[in-house]
Amino acid sequence: MQEIILYAVLTVIVGAMLYTVLGKNVGHGPEKAINPKDILDKLDVEKKPEPQRQDFTGPAAQGLAQIAASDPGFSLPEFLDGAKGAYGMILEAFAEADKDTLASLLTDDVRDSYFNAIDELADKGLKQVTDLARLIDAKVVSAECVGKVGTIRVAYFAELATALTDKDDKVVEGDLDVLSQVREVWSYERDLKSKNPNWKLSGVEPHTSNNPDKDGPDHSPDTE
Repeated sequence: MQEIILYAVLTVIVGAMLYTVLGKNVGHGPEKAINPKDILDKLDVEKKPEPQRQDFTGPAAQGLAQIAASDPGFSLPEFLDGAKGAYGMILEAFAEADKDTLASLLTDDVRDSYFNAIDELADKGLKQVTDLARLIDAKVVSAECVGKVGTIRVAYFAELATALTDKDDKVVEGDLDVLSQVREVWSYERDLKSKNPNWKLSGVEPHTSNNPDKDGPDHSPDTE
């Protein structure tokens, strides 16, 4: 399609140039020559649409606007999709003592908290088991931009079960048959000037549950 447009444009230009040389009427005054660039500018063959402005609402609107101003590529829907995926990945990686995965998803301070918790369980011969039945909701509750660092807090509402097992996979704490609905807030941060587009977990607030007496062991270490 682009080749067809290009050929059409070239035809118009060549025709216009020929007209300036051969198509003048005898007896008329001199005519201004046609500039091919003017024709191309008017045709505007490949005009790119301007980036759409993002309008944010709610309590986090001002912070999100500041983040978007510092990082024009920021997209709230894409961020939330990533935050939803990160929630399950981090819970799974912590339960499986997968330090490599955690290292890529956590800031240094939070990484140390998770690694220490994993090491403490290993020293006791215990293993964390987490069953994330479903992530019911995830929404941004606040955002800020300080210097070049953006921070976004996400409130999660999930249904899950947790337990600790020994080396024989026997449950010694918690009950995987008991699901609890938990609410918690995780913070994510990113250097907005970095070429790395990934946000990292920078804080975990203590969770609340509809079933505190049968919650089982904490599914993720608190850092705040």
